[in-house]
Amino acid sequence: RKRRENKPNDVGNYMASHSAKLVVAFVVIAILTLQVAGKVFSVSNSQIGNKRTISDIQFDGTMGKIQDCIDNLKEPGDECVIQPGNYHEQVTITNKFGSEESPIVIRGDPNALTKLDGTVPLRPEKWEKMDNGAYKAVIHHDITQLFIDDEMMTNARWPNSLWSDKTIFNSKFWAKSARSSTRGLMIDGGQHKLADSGFNVTEAMAVLNVGSFCTFTRKVLSHGKAKDRFTYKDDFGANLNFKPKNNQYFLESKLEFLDNPGEWFYEKKNGVGTLYVMTMDGKSPEDRNIRGKVQEVAFQITSSAYVIFKDLTFFATTLQARSSNKLEFRSINFSYPTYNRRMLGDTTPPQWTKIMSGQGSMKFINNTMYGTDGIALEYQGANDLVENNLFEYNDWSGANMNVAGGGAGTVLSQSIGDTFIRNTLRNNGASVGFRAGYKSHAKLNDISRTCYGMIQHDGSGIQVQVKRQTEVLLEQNWIYDSPKYGLRFDGAPPNIGKHGTMRRNVIRKTNGMMVKGDNHTVDHNLIFHKFTKGGDHDGQGSKCNLCVLWYVRKNPVSINHNTLVEYNAADIANGGVHNKKLYPMSGELKDNIIGDVRTELVDPDNMDFRPRPESTYIQNNVGPYSFEETKTKYWIPGRQLYKASNPVPPNGSITVKSDKRDVLMWLNGFEAATHFVYLGTSADALKRQGVARNGDNVLKIRQKLKSGTKYHWRVDARVNTKVNYEGDLWSFETI
Repeated sequence: RKRRENKPNDVGNYMASHSAKLVVAFVVIAILTLQVAGKVFSVSNSQIGNKRTISDIQFDGTMGKIQDCIDNLKEPGDECVIQPGNYHEQVTITNKFGSEESPIVIRGDPNALTKLDGTVPLRPEKWEKMDNGAYKAVIHHDITQLFIDDEMMTNARWPNSLWSDKTIFNSKFWAKSARSSTRGLMIDGGQHKLADSGFNVTEAMAVLNVGSFCTFTRKVLSHGKAKDRFTYKDDFGANLNFKPKNNQYFLESKLEFLDNPGEWFYEKKNGVGTLYVMTMDGKSPEDRNIRGKVQEVAFQITSSAYVIFKDLTFFATTLQARSSNKLEFRSINFSYPTYNRRMLGDTTPPQWTKIMSGQGSMKFINNTMYGTDGIALEYQGANDLVENNLFEYNDWSGANMNVAGGGAGTVLSQSIGDTFIRNTLRNNGASVGFRAGYKSHAKLNDISRTCYGMIQHDGSGIQVQVKRQTEVLLEQNWIYDSPKYGLRFDGAPPNIGKHGTMRRNVIRKTNGMMVKGDNHTVDHNLIFHKFTKGGDHDGQGSKCNLCVLWYVRKNPVSINHNTLVEYNAADIANGGVHNKKLYPMSGELKDNIIGDVRTELVDPDNMDFRPRPESTYIQNNVGPYSFEETKTKYWIPGRQLYKASNPVPPNGSITVKSDKRDVLMWLNGFEAATHFVYLGTSADALKRQGVARNGDNVLKIRQKLKSGTKYHWRVDARVNTKVNYEGDLWSFETI
């Protein structure tokens, strides 16, 4: 065929025609893009106090209040950008409807410079020094929480303890009840000697752990100086598990209690508010950054769908949502978001962070919760996702109930079919870390030091109540260093749960794993190093670590006959004690190995739970980790940071066995594709050991380690050629 030649005028006509078509196409695409992208509105606190006209807003798109920015969100794809700065507002977000393709976005600065602040600055005209070293001043706000130079101060209390050194989480600093106490009457047990305190505690706020895992706040009704007892209103209900020998309390919010640096007190008389404070260094509060909490909730969200909140900090305030669907909360820092109102004489529980979606769902991803007094997070919906969050140092009083009930926890799910995955919970005060919902899936969570100070009784790292056990799945969690159970299925005949699963979990240095009910599946778990420091309230003592009970205490009806128990490894396992008789494990048992765990695993005390080459676990694949001669992946739970974290062996370990340590392992950086590993005996002269790719997190050590030597190592995470995160410097010492 003869190829047609284009003449000059043909080329021009073709180009003109083609260009016209391209212009039309780009116009159509641009129109569609504008429709999908929505409008971007902005708010800056530099505009607060400046009257903004409509023309001003249209000119630069910046408003002075968050509420104005929110009110302008009308269509899917609209955004409200809250620029860096401190904002003190109560914002209502209602009837905001994005779409799955074009959600509404409310976001701050990605460098965490956008702060929703529930405090106000306190600038008294003068401070007066008192004889006991405290300072007082008149202020014009009724405050519930006090910060000096960003450090939270502690409500004046007896017995003394402080937030600053975290003794506030330790029940050693609670007074104890005498066995002769009765409901409504607290008789002091004498450990801290209320009678010798010199106080008349009438009208004080009493925090009362008088119901096992239930703690309440009530005013002291009557007390006499030098007396060892006081009365309080007992309206806790008939379900109170009242055991005086276990009960404990502390008192707050009286000026007489102000005797310890780091404490504060506020009172209002005849309309005049006075703040009293004992600073940590004894110096005047004048010219310091002093702020008081005056707000409970900054964002109230209702009747909205497909809205994303991200890159925000809530300081001394929080958010609550209800009757909404498809909300997403991402990369938000909650710092001291919730606090009690005991300083104002209010006995009700705090207003904690609640996301209640009704029949809808939500996502809570990559957030931090630090320093609450109260539940850190409560959520309710269907198929909720709570992923990659940190919950740390929350709830030191546990006073979250008005009447006795099923208790609470650091994180409380009321959801159906929720996924609670890759979260880290550590150093929280409540008796339960995660209280599972209906058909919850709790996976790859790192939960440690739950209720380590024993401010409540009973409890567990993850606890599942009777009606919630059906189809619940607890797998691949590490739960350790706590006087509470690691995992727990509750219930006693005739009210028992069924059809729950505990699989491939590591439970170390806790009160063990408690299985009550029937028709459960308990397989491939590792449980060792019983820790019963005051946490044993099922009567098992040191006799049981993997506890698959035949009987619940004195209840005559046996349980767990159809529970499948297989391929578990434990140092102690049985079916509990009933009528002074120790029973073997109940259930259908298969290939469980009970005995010394440490001889079977590489280095379990340093978080290396791989079976040794000669282990008896290997034949039937007992325990949560399989044996592989060349292992490249080792699952490590918990929140992923952008940089590598959670090293194995742990940072600072001095018990690493040089003849057993053949590899280095770590938790990969978030979304990192490649990791570079460095090792050496000098922190200043690390040598590259190798590169891990494709999700690998195990690297073989090239040289043989020497005993009695300190090694330093680091893992750098690379997301792509432009985004790299240098790791922390870790170390371990060999023996």
